[in-house]
Amino acid sequence: MNLEIKKYTDQIQEWPIKGHHIMAQYDNKKVIVYQSYRKEIGHFAVENQFFGGAFSLDRMTWIKPNFLWMMYRNGWGTKEGQEVTLAIHLKCKPLKII
Repeated sequence: MNLEIKKYTDQIQEWPIKGHHIMAQYDNKKVIVYQSYRKEIGHFAVENQFFGGAFSLDRMTWIKPNFLWMMYRNGWGTKEGQEVTLAIHLKCKPLKII
């Protein structure tokens, strides 16, 4: 999947005016979300293409569907323990694209 990039001024005209929506990159096989990790976790995941090493399933984490939102929340990669931001491709059942 290639990320689709649009100018904000063009994209905002396509966004819904009312309601609650999750806006993310997706196709019929996966949705891309973002999360920040400590360097040792992020580097291990990039090198091995899976989570392991210092990664733990015992800790809750908040994923974000928007890269800029993730970067804002992690202080643009400057917050301790949030230095590496990953784009994570989550597999899913086929989606009904509307």
